[in-house]
Formats: sequence, C-alpha cells, structure tokens
Amino acid sequence: MDRTQYQTAGGQSASKKLSLEATTPPAEVPGYRLQKFLGAGAFGQVWVGLDLNTGRSVAVKFYLHRSGVNWSLLSREVKNLVQLSADRHVVQVLEVGWDAVPPYYVMELVSGGSLEDFLEHNRPMPVIEAVDMFRKIVIGLNHCHGKGVLHCDLKPANILLSEDNEPRLADFGQSRMSHDQTPALGTLFYMAPEQADLNSTPDASWDVYAVGAILYRLLTGAPPYRDDSIVEQIDTAGSLPKRLEHYRQAIQNSPPPEGHLRGHGVDRMLGRIVNRCLAADPADRYGNAQQILQDLDRRDRIRARRPLMLLGIVGPLLLLLATCIFAARSIEHASQSTISALRSEAFGSNQLAAKFAARTLESEIERYFDAARVETRGQELRELLEQSFNDPEMKPLREIIGSSATSDAEKVAARESMLDAEPRLRIDAWLSKRLQRYQDPSGTSRRPRFATMFVTDAMGTIIGIVYEDHVERAQNSAGRNFAFRTYFHGGRKEIDRTTPREAITPLQRTHLSAAFQSTATGLWKVAVSTPIYFTDDHTRADAVFVATINLGDFQLLQSEQGANQIAVLVDARDGPMRGTVLQHPLMDARRDAGETLAGEKFQVDAALFERILEGGDVDYRDPVSQCTDGKPYWGDWIVAMQSVELPTADRTEVPGKQDEPKETADLLVLVQYRLSKVLAPVGQMRSVLLTEGATAIASILIVTLLLWILVQRSGETKTISHRAQQKDTSDHDGMTETIAV
Repeated sequence: MDRTQYQTAGGQSASKKLSLEATTPPAEVPGYRLQKFLGAGAFGQVWVGLDLNTGRSVAVKFYLHRSGVNWSLLSREVKNLVQLSADRHVVQVLEVGWDAVPPYYVMELVSGGSLEDFLEHNRPMPVIEAVDMFRKIVIGLNHCHGKGVLHCDLKPANILLSEDNEPRLADFGQSRMSHDQTPALGTLFYMAPEQADLNSTPDASWDVYAVGAILYRLLTGAPPYRDDSIVEQIDTAGSLPKRLEHYRQAIQNSPPPEGHLRGHGVDRMLGRIVNRCLAADPADRYGNAQQILQDLDRRDRIRARRPLMLLGIVGPLLLLLATCIFAARSIEHASQSTISALRSEAFGSNQLAAKFAARTLESEIERYFDAARVETRGQELRELLEQSFNDPEMKPLREIIGSSATSDAEKVAARESMLDAEPRLRIDAWLSKRLQRYQDPSGTSRRPRFATMFVTDAMGTIIGIVYEDHVERAQNSAGRNFAFRTYFHGGRKEIDRTTPREAITPLQRTHLSAAFQSTATGLWKVAVSTPIYFTDDHTRADAVFVATINLGDFQLLQSEQGANQIAVLVDARDGPMRGTVLQHPLMDARRDAGETLAGEKFQVDAALFERILEGGDVDYRDPVSQCTDGKPYWGDWIVAMQSVELPTADRTEVPGKQDEPKETADLLVLVQYRLSKVLAPVGQMRSVLLTEGATAIASILIVTLLLWILVQRSGETKTISHRAQQKDTSDHDGMTETIAV
C-alpha cells in the first residue's frame, strides 16, 4: 500500500541490474550537466545535475522502463507538481521531457533527505520545532488545496527536507483534483479511516487527518493507533479490501489516541488541534488546512498574550497582596496601639477601684472597731466579768487552765467543770443577746455582722463564747486557752504554743487579727479584739473582748461590670501564707450554697505576686479558676493591688498614741478586670476592619475577573470574525482555482 506504481518481477530484476551498472547518465539533458548518480527505483534512475544557466543543483528523474509505468498517473503527478511549483513548501518541477528517450523531468534538488529519515534519528521532536515543522507542512498543503489539488498520501516519507530543514511536499502520485471522484489509497496509520475504501471519494479531510498523524508522530515518535495487534490483524486479513476494512474498523472502534497529551510542553490548545485532526468522524475534523492554520495562529496569539494576561492577573493580585499586607500591618499596629491604650486605661481604672475597695474595707473595719469598743464600755459586761473571775468556783478553774504547769488531763477536767459553771453561763447569755443585734439574715443592714463573740481572761482563757450557728459541746471553745493567738496578744504573728502563758501579755488597744481558716466551714475569718479594764489603770488588761468576722461579709466593691470586675482579699503576711486568697466571689457562692471550702487553698504565684505589688501591668490568672467550678474565672485578667490601713488608736485605749501613723493590716485588696472585656472593642474594631477589607478585596477580585473575562470574550469575538472572513475568502479562492483548472 506504500507504493503507487507496480512492475513485474522480470522488470524489477532488470532494473536492479541497471542500477548496479549506473556509471554514466542514460542520456544528455539539454541545459544541464549530469554530475552524480543519486539512486534508482523500480522504473528508472535519479541523477544530480547542474543547471548550466543558473548554476543551481537539480535532480533529474529518468523513466527507463516504459512497459511498467502508468503514464496517466505519472503525467498527472508531474502536471500537479508543475501547477504547485510556485509554493516554497512544495517540491518544484523545473522542466519536463516526455518526448525524449528516455523520458525525464527535472525538479529542484532537496538534499536534506526525507522527514522519515530525520525522525528515525530524532524522535520525538521538541514541541516548538514540531509545531514549526507542522505549520510549514500545513502551509504547503493549504497551497495545494487552494490550487484544487488533494495530496491523498501525506506521510513523513513524502516530505523532503532542505539543508536548513525546510519541509517540501513531494510524491504527488496519488494526488487528486478536488472535483475528481477516483479513489486513492494512502499509507497505513497516516490514512484517514474513510479513505481506506476502494469506493471512497477524495476529500480535503483526508489530508487533514494525514497532517494530524504527522504532527502526532513529531510529538510522540510513532504514528497514531499503530499497535502490534492491529498490524497483525491487517497483515493476516488476506485480500486488500479486507485489510482496508480491518484498518478502518480498528481506528473507528479504538479510543482517541492520548500519547501526545502526555508530552512535555504540549498545551491544551495544541492537544485539541491534534485531536480534531485525528477525529475518526470526518464531520468532527477541520474542513481544510486553512482552519488548522487559523487555530495555530490563534494559539500563537494566545501564547503571545499569555505573559500580558499573566501580568494582567498577577500584577493586580500582587498589588492586592501588597495592599493586604500593608493593611494587615496597619490593622495590627492599630490594634496593638489600641490594646496598649485600653490596657493602660483599664489598669488605671483598676488602681482606682482597688484604692476605693481598700478605703471601703478600711471603713468597714473601723465600724467593727467602733462596735467592739461600744460593747466593752458597758458597765454590765465588766460587772459580769468581775463576778465570774472572782467567783470561788471559777477562779481555781481559770488558774488551772491558764497555768503552764498543769497537765492536760487537769485542764480537760477543769474545762468540763467550767462549761457548766453558772457564772460562765451568765456571760454566755449576755453575749448571745448582744450577738443577736448584729445578725441580719436579709443582708440589707449596714450594721457590722459578727460570726462569734467571746471574752478571755487576762491569761487568754475563753470564759464565755457564743456562735452564729449552733455548735456541739465538744467543739465549744469555752474553757480553752488561746493566749498565743494574735487577737489576744495583739501581735502580727501567732506566738509559739509552747511559750508559758505567764509570759504572754494581753493587747492594749483594739486590734485586727491575722486571717485564720475555720476548721468547720473552711471560710477565712479575722477577729476584732479590744482590751477590757476593770479599773482606770490601763497597764495590763483584765480581759479581752473578741468578735470574729467572716471575710466574705465585707462589702468591697460595687461594680457595674458584674463578674468582669471583682475584688479579692489576699493575705499579705510574709511566709507560707503570703499571697493566699482569703476572700473571693467563688467562696461566697459556695458558702451561700452550703458547701465547704475546708482542705482547699488558693494562692497567687510568688513571683507574680511581687510583680503585682510593684505596680506592674501583668497578665493575671486567677488561682480559683483551676478548680472544677472555677471556669467563670478562667482566662487573663488585669489586676491592681492596694494595702489596707487600720484605724488609729482610740484616746481612751492608749493615751498619747492616737497621732501615730496608721498601721497597715495583713490584708491586700486585689481588683481584677477581665482582659477579654477590656479588649472587646479591639476585637470589634478588627472584625469591622477585616470585614471591610475582605469586602474590598472580593470586590477588586470580582471586577478584575469580569474585566479579564470581557477581554477574553472580546478577543474570541475578534478571532471568530476574522476566521469567518478568512473562510469566505478561502472558499471564494478555492472556487476560482477549481474553475480555472
């Protein structure tokens, strides 16, 4: 099927013999000097000659065997070549000598060999070179179609290459005119499926398929659909019609080839061009070579515009990115500045709130001091105490309990007796009546609220005591000695319990004790104690009146911020208790719910505590947030701390001491403000700015995309219009050429 002319076996033998003996030209050709034997075929020889007029090298083809030559086909080939010789991509025929003996024709010498030879050593070709070669082949084919000539057997072997690799369409032995109805067979795997039929009618789409197969070969190194199984089916089919039928069905039933799509550098548009050329259905192919050139040109324009299009997209995106980065930095800078300003303002507000809470607590303590003094100034209490202390039953019991020399067993026995002593019970009755005056179940009264009241003798033994709530006899502290407690001796720390009672002297003025934790409820308490003198000699107190207060009963801070700003009491004593949380809204909530805090201790980190005391703006984590019900206090807080001053001494207590500087208590007021609440405006500001920024970015992107689509569609509209104009022109030229032929 690769050959277009046939020769008998005897003729082929004679030709071979002649080719071996080709040392002199078969004949002289006027105007040309034959220089070198180039090769021999089935019907003659080809010699290299020199045009004596122009000095141009030519190829002269002699037909030495007239008997086997189809002169009709040969004359048609030469006639078509002569007609097409004006195009530089078609082999040019320079002269014809049909009347000479032997007949010959002269054509340009294309010395680069065939494209088939080139591809045997260079496959596949780089995409840029392959497309350039393909374009030139299609230009030559378009020229042929414009002249009304259909090649019908395009393949790499029928394309010759010049020294600079310029392709030339050659071998038009199977060519047909566009109006010709005679079938023509091409070469397997370059021939369109509908062409593989002895009754087919020539069509331009045959050549379209062939050039598509050539481009596929350039890109992949092999023709499309070529497969060993298909080749075997065709070779074993027998007759030519069956072989053609197998070939036709193999292409029509196979999926479209995809080898070219996997090639490096093959873009989608080039892949579509190959696919459209190789479509099994002629209706899906390009109608002619001109349409292929139009798509190639369109591909070139798009590729040429690609950098500009890329710049048109990437440029605004880069500008937008730079704007976003600058905006983000501006938002971050503004946020940090706002955060700094808000923190500074909140810290200052906290400091004022802490001072206010400390002053409030100082006023509360002063009211408790005044209440304790009022209770001790009454004649009735002094008379009761004097009678009890001097009672023959009570006096020895007090001495046993207050002495360091007595045994524990003696003290226990004396305590049991004291609990039932009538003089002591009268003191309890008086204290109970007085304590009721300070009870306010509604919590609305501004009167001080005492948890317990008791009186000690001059040795520190509790003589009478009453509680806010009922306690069992075993838990009653009456008859026990607590001289080591700060509320008795007036110091800042408890005295070692092994210290002899006789060595401890009672306080001389009203005093606020250090905080201590109730063993029953776990609540932290303080005691207000004041000395009682039976005579005007205030050298040594005869008794001490003590009233205890739950620290949760102090009203520290009334804030409109609710749970976002709270006041806490912290222990200020040096030692292991420093930084211990003594009062907290969580403790109040637990107390109101009837829950105990016994066994739990919340303490501020030592290093953090010192930084807060120094007045630094720090991120504070509430220690109570670590417990199971402390989640409402989770997170960072801004804190400020303020010391609490004690009231000045009363003139009647220590004459001449009332002008001394105020003494600070072992309590610190810590006001904490939730940081998330402080920074909420920043979050809102950032949210608004980010939303506005995102909206602006989205708007810019949408506008850019719409403009890009508009430009794209505008370019496509121009391309379609240009293509339609070219098609009209091509159709008109084709009709003119056909009529001329």
